[in-house]
Amino acid sequence: MKLTVVQPSYFPTVQTVSRIAAADVVVWAETFLYKKNDTINRARIKTAAGPHWLTIPVLTRGRKGQRIADVQIDSSHHWQRAHLKSIRVSYHNSPYYLFLAEEIVGLLRQKWINLNDLALQSAQLLCTKMGVPGAFIKSGELPVVRDRSERVIRWADACGCDAYLMPKKDAKYIDAAAIEKAGCRVTAIEFTYPRYHQLFGSFVTDLSALDLLLNEGEESKSVLGKNALVRQDEKYE
Repeated sequence: MKLTVVQPSYFPTVQTVSRIAAADVVVWAETFLYKKNDTINRARIKTAAGPHWLTIPVLTRGRKGQRIADVQIDSSHHWQRAHLKSIRVSYHNSPYYLFLAEEIVGLLRQKWINLNDLALQSAQLLCTKMGVPGAFIKSGELPVVRDRSERVIRWADACGCDAYLMPKKDAKYIDAAAIEKAGCRVTAIEFTYPRYHQLFGSFVTDLSALDLLLNEGEESKSVLGKNALVRQDEKYE
């Protein structure tokens, strides 16, 4: 059983969904600290004018150091209307917009207060429609451990996993030897961006997986597999 840990994000990126697809259990790291100018509260889509950020306004003044799980959405802005319009204008001609629009609208029209709740449901919607399996477990339900390597060991044990998948760039933050000594194999994942059908000219990377889903629909999971999004080392080096 393979475990991976992902930072919560609004309509997660293709990179994140590819890692979710490679794992059996996904820890939704809601207890990590909120960071500005990240994908936690924003998603990057492709428009006729180029890439565009859909940003959810959040309350941060006087709340420095808050956990992602505690971040509240600023309801004084009409962000939902703006996001739905941007998605409709940008993707109404995509092959799968009409099949998925109702559920996207249903998600975004809800009265959201907590950012993490919306982010998790957006991720689950993407994975469900892509046919990507994987059980999501909130980090708030797992042991609180500060040391990163020990946290991997404890969380893997709590989730019944014997392997840990991580982005290769995160290798410097953990002691892979200590984790493997504890009986959990460490696999470094190197991401290769897939090519798939997109609207509006030249191919653009680093987008929300919403772009992949609206263009490829139920073939999205196949796109991830055929394009070898992840290359898993037999053993971390």
